[in-house]
Amino acid sequence: MYKPTIKMLKCNVFCLTLCVASGILLCVSAAEDQKCSMNVTEANTSMESITLRLTTAGQECNFTVLSVDSSSVVTHCVKELEENSTFQCQVVSLEPGTWYILEISSTTDQQRANVTLQTSPSTVRGLQVSETSDSLGVSWQPGPGRTERFRLLLTDRVGVVKNLTLESTAKDYTVTDLVPGRVYNITMVTEAGGRQSTTSRQIQTVPYAVSNLKLENNNTQDSLRASWSQPQGDVDSIVVTLSSSGTPPLEKTLSSDTTKALFHQLTPGRTYQVSVATKSGELSNQSTASANTVPGKVSQLSMVALDDSNSLKVMWAPPGGDWDKYRVLLLNGTQTLDNRTVEKGVVEYTFSGLGLVPGRTYRAGVMVESTGEQGTVEYCHRGIAPKPVSELHIRHADETSLSALWSHAPNSARDGYAVELRHGNATVATRDLTRDMRECTFNVLMPGRVFTITVTTKSGELNSSVSVLGRTVPMEVRRVHLSNQGHVDSLQASWELPPGDLDYCSLEVLHNNQAVQNHTVPANTTSLQLRDLRPGASYRLLVSTVSGGMVSRQAVAEGRTVPAAVGEVTISNNGRPDFLGVSWQPALGDVDSYLVLLKDRDRTVHNLVVSKASPECVFNSLKSGRLYTVSIATRSGSFQNNTVVTARTQPSSVQNPNAIHSARDDFLKVYWRHASGDLDRYEVVIKYNNTVVQNQTVARSQNDCVFSSLVPGRLYTVTVSTWSGEYQSTVSTDGRTFPSAVRSLALGDSGTGDLVVTWSPALGDVDHYEVQILFNDTRVYPPVTLGNEARDHRLASLTPGRLYKIVVSTFSGPNQRPQFIEGRTVPSQVRNLHARPGDQAASLRVFWTPGDGDVDMYTVSLSQGGHLLETRPVPKHVTELDFQGLVPGQLYWVEVQSLSGILVNHSTTTGRTVPSTVTALQADSDHTTHSLTVTWETPVGVYEGYKIQLLDDGRDLVSNISMPQGSTRHLFDQLTPGKWYRVRVVSVSGGIYGKEAVAEGQTRPAAVNGLTVMTANTSGLSFVWRPSEGYVDGYDLFLYNVDETLRGRQTAEAGTQTCTFSGLVPGTLYKMEVVSRSRGMSSDSSILARTVPAPVRSLHVQGGKRTDRLSISWLPGAGEWSGYQVVLYGGLEGSTTTLAAQELGMEQREHLFQGLVPGRVYRAEVVTHSGELTNTASAKGRTAPEPPSMVSFRDISANSSVELTWDGPASGDYDTFDLQWAPRDSLSITAPQPTSRILDGMFPGRLYNFTIRTVSGGGAKGGPIANSQPIQRSLRTNPSRLQNMHCFPQSSSSISCSWTFPDSHWDSYTVEVRQQDSWELVYALRLARDSTLLSLENLQPYRRYNVAVRVASAGLSSPAVEENVVTMIDRE
Repeated sequence: MYKPTIKMLKCNVFCLTLCVASGILLCVSAAEDQKCSMNVTEANTSMESITLRLTTAGQECNFTVLSVDSSSVVTHCVKELEENSTFQCQVVSLEPGTWYILEISSTTDQQRANVTLQTSPSTVRGLQVSETSDSLGVSWQPGPGRTERFRLLLTDRVGVVKNLTLESTAKDYTVTDLVPGRVYNITMVTEAGGRQSTTSRQIQTVPYAVSNLKLENNNTQDSLRASWSQPQGDVDSIVVTLSSSGTPPLEKTLSSDTTKALFHQLTPGRTYQVSVATKSGELSNQSTASANTVPGKVSQLSMVALDDSNSLKVMWAPPGGDWDKYRVLLLNGTQTLDNRTVEKGVVEYTFSGLGLVPGRTYRAGVMVESTGEQGTVEYCHRGIAPKPVSELHIRHADETSLSALWSHAPNSARDGYAVELRHGNATVATRDLTRDMRECTFNVLMPGRVFTITVTTKSGELNSSVSVLGRTVPMEVRRVHLSNQGHVDSLQASWELPPGDLDYCSLEVLHNNQAVQNHTVPANTTSLQLRDLRPGASYRLLVSTVSGGMVSRQAVAEGRTVPAAVGEVTISNNGRPDFLGVSWQPALGDVDSYLVLLKDRDRTVHNLVVSKASPECVFNSLKSGRLYTVSIATRSGSFQNNTVVTARTQPSSVQNPNAIHSARDDFLKVYWRHASGDLDRYEVVIKYNNTVVQNQTVARSQNDCVFSSLVPGRLYTVTVSTWSGEYQSTVSTDGRTFPSAVRSLALGDSGTGDLVVTWSPALGDVDHYEVQILFNDTRVYPPVTLGNEARDHRLASLTPGRLYKIVVSTFSGPNQRPQFIEGRTVPSQVRNLHARPGDQAASLRVFWTPGDGDVDMYTVSLSQGGHLLETRPVPKHVTELDFQGLVPGQLYWVEVQSLSGILVNHSTTTGRTVPSTVTALQADSDHTTHSLTVTWETPVGVYEGYKIQLLDDGRDLVSNISMPQGSTRHLFDQLTPGKWYRVRVVSVSGGIYGKEAVAEGQTRPAAVNGLTVMTANTSGLSFVWRPSEGYVDGYDLFLYNVDETLRGRQTAEAGTQTCTFSGLVPGTLYKMEVVSRSRGMSSDSSILARTVPAPVRSLHVQGGKRTDRLSISWLPGAGEWSGYQVVLYGGLEGSTTTLAAQELGMEQREHLFQGLVPGRVYRAEVVTHSGELTNTASAKGRTAPEPPSMVSFRDISANSSVELTWDGPASGDYDTFDLQWAPRDSLSITAPQPTSRILDGMFPGRLYNFTIRTVSGGGAKGGPIANSQPIQRSLRTNPSRLQNMHCFPQSSSSISCSWTFPDSHWDSYTVEVRQQDSWELVYALRLARDSTLLSLENLQPYRRYNVAVRVASAGLSSPAVEENVVTMIDRE
């Protein structure tokens, strides 16, 4: 809306075209008369119409509007009812976005005006948007009318994301690199001639689905855990749904940052499907996975032996949940005797025909299986009771352990032993031992305590036991300590009781390895006072504990009594201010030496170690008058006993005492320099003829005192004493009071050349008087000395009319006291009378030389043409007088009378006044740099002309001219810029110059030239310029922010051509202004400059585990910036091969490059933009290489070496491969090829897990290192053969074999026994891994048997170790 206030006039002479900001062009006509004039007050435009509102000052007016450049019909304006002078005109059926010239005509008097307006452009039609996860496809149809361009504006909740300008012919556009799941506002702006129309729509990108979705049971029966990676982009919530057939689904709505969900109370053994949907607004995206819960376990599992003693029956109750079948196992140790699959409906199973051995414990297991998942195996045991051990006894006992030894029970099967340790009725510890153990040791027991050891032989659930008694040895006491506690004849022994049981403690005290005391204390005692010991002596304490006749080890501690103190300490200063002597009586007992400390308050001044044979010492170089503390320590070992006394040195005397009278006749002030060292006070005594007149006590902080009421002029003796404690030092001096003045001093008879003075005698002591006469405080002739009986004196040969000062002084010793009086002689008349022009044009100055002597005053009279004009009195010290307000240039007569008393002398002369001074003198530069204009006003009075001088600031003459009468202006040009000038103007009349008028002016300083930016960085700007022409005092340097607020200010000398501003905000635009300053005037020059933007921080280039992409992330630097550019280069530092580049907005913090080569190193640069300046940060990153493939093993030697081979990645870069294994044995690794490794030194029978990764980077090439996803393979080596196997016959029907454990990992042994002759298999056995004995029975007498034993490890067997043995002959 526009409200102009332009009057429309009749066009008669000319037309004036006025452009208004709203686009209205009015042709205004000027004329002499005014009729139906038009004022357009408002203009509104739409896409197809224009509405005008106008006012007129005329009466009975009507208006029409016509579009000049179109075929529209004439529109009649409608008068508004509210105001008769207001009309509204609406033109319709116009084309959008088009300029129109509207002619407004008055139908009353043919007044006309043209208005140019533009209609609004039409909006786009059919705006459609299609969305994906990271892009939006926008399409539209242009509206009718004229369109110059389209702008596509994309915004989100943060701000503007894209602002694109499109051609007017464009109908679609795809916006990429958007955030998934984010809500965007799309605004299509149609532009034409500066006007806009908009159409908007809100749309949302599809959210990303979660990745790496897993559903895991974590070996649980009733719960499942879903986990996933958080998707990129905006997500409002995550909906997790768990379902299975036949049950309602479970659904959870989680926050967007959640990456896992737990489901509980599920059915064991059931298959579940999980769906994870990401939701953003009304859009969603989902991923699915499935998993099974672990099937349940059977319950009430039990096993009973049947009556035939060769069968076992296992029974159970079914599990909860879903399952398919059971697996039933029977085990003898780790050997599986039976492994069966049983149908779902069966709840019991009988093991028979397996050759079970009575007395042996067997283990039965039942496991539930469901859809490939196996549940936890539930076990139960059953067996036959074994025989107890024999020959049980205590083999060893110490403070904390007991060891029991026994023999195995013969002809009995057993699983192992359980050994129990008891104290009374309480169980202390238990041990479970293997079947071959014959000894058990219990550690960490309570010392000195009686225990019962019970050995139980176990076989399954059955057992038998036998017991034996034993006692541990008591433990020694701990932390034994001997402390003297400051005593000289006793020691306090203390200790901590040890854990365990004991009866009492035994103590023995040794001195010089000789026992001096023995003590026995109850068991609960922890301290004892050892008395009657020698001071300062060293002792040793031995402590033992006793329990049941058993004695512990001895605990030892050492200690020393405190030495005795010294006695009868004597200290003397011998009257010296810097000396103290110390002596004492030796201490009793053992003494190593004496330590003597001399302390000044808390500071140690001297530290002396004195032999015990010489009990004395001296201290020199001490402070006078100071109170010292002397500490004498008796030392023995690390202990000492102190004796402390105090003593004081002799104080020092004061220095330079003085007594002064301070010009007072009854007063003396005594002062001195402080005495060195310490003191308590001063005492001052004043004497006359050895008689004390007065005394005072003065604080030690003062160094003066005063005495009053003394006799004037008298000589006194002053004594100053220094006191410190009971000691003092004294010094004396003399002092004299000031004499008093004479009394009743007066003048007697005086003539023109002499004066007489009289007085009365002064009080106090007087030596003589002295009389002198002064004029202006200067002696006229030498003083006269008179005896103390004189009372008057005459002074002759004086100057007439002069005023004198007569001084009479009283003398006492070197001191004098003056008293004075004044007297005057008759004066003479003036001389050298003159009258000359004054400094002003209307003044006359009269001056003269005084006559001999002094006068009281003058009178000066001024006459002109025989008429007395003025008479003035003048003081006697004035010898000149000015008359003001006279006629400039006039001749006057002057008379001067000198008066001294009643005498008068006359003197006359003539003089002329000075012409007037010009007024309103000014020197102005008129804002120019090279000229000054001088102006003035004409003076009053008589004058002939002017004399003008121009001087520079150094008072050097620049120009000197004369100007005729009537001149009032002159221009001085070709001057220096910025320089200060002085102008002098003098009026001239009759050869006499008037008083000069002075004005000062300055040319404006020139601004600096060539102001440019010299250097710029992130925190500073440096500028350079050429100096200003002419003269400047200096430069004021201002740095402004873009909002004209002051950022920094500096002041520079005149010769400065550069400056630097630091501490600025990176990437910010500033305005630099250089102000040339000369006195109070200035000129400025300015420039815009920008600091370099700060580089980004924390730049990371990460590939993670992905082989084809790199993620670039950063944090913004300080300051301001306008955007980023991310550039990817294909190599290390210095590479110029640009692979990709992307311009990003200022709010971006990350970018993803895809489609990269696996394992390749890339360099990423993030360029920060601010205006035309940039700053770069770079970092390197590497994509993960492809993993190896086709891993295989090949044996090289019998058992300890294997070759591991694989294929390298089919694509991408890589450097080497990383091979890891577990367990971490010290294997020898050889690399015959880059894709193979020979491993030597592998342990027999051990399972190795190998992990292979492709490695890219590192080594000689450098750069970041990236590893591929690992490839894992497992390999078990064959176990090694048995060692030291021996077989021998036990009887005619039995054989016994034994061996030692192999140097290998193994889990069992396989035994085959064959008859040598027929090679018939007699026994085929599997033995537990801890078996080292084998008894074969029920053999035939005197037959040769072959026994073959192999070591087994997880299904692998070693070569057999064979023994041939013959059974004995049956003698029965």
